[in-house]
Amino acid sequence: MKKLQPVWGDAVVLALFILLGIGGLFYNIVGGAGHDQNYVQIYVENELIKEYSLTDKEEATLTVEFGPDSEYEAEVQIKDGKVRMLPIDEELCPRGICAHTGWIQHYGESIVCLPNRIMVVFEMPEEEDENGVDGITY
Repeated sequence: MKKLQPVWGDAVVLALFILLGIGGLFYNIVGGAGHDQNYVQIYVENELIKEYSLTDKEEATLTVEFGPDSEYEAEVQIKDGKVRMLPIDEELCPRGICAHTGWIQHYGESIVCLPNRIMVVFEMPEEEDENGVDGITY
């Protein structure tokens, strides 16, 4: 019976693919694929209420009015280029999932408060969004 010999060429190719994969992952994590400018959009009942441009050194608290006749308020906190929704009264938002979402900071992330129909979404600038399609399935 013939004994199998290791093929060093295969090991080199495999090591190269592993190194390329780790390098690509590191590049994405460090922020090479990120955008220089982020925008936060706040929607109430699918209507854009506020759009805010973020910088890393800016701090603000935005008040969002919702409900019939805009009688209720929610607060969105912005700090160090991150966004979070502060807790809303338990009668208006029983589970508080929107507040428990925590800080978001990357394009495509969002905070959703279903009972009150509030969405906080990170968006890329329109000039970078080539055709509005983020995926195609065949």
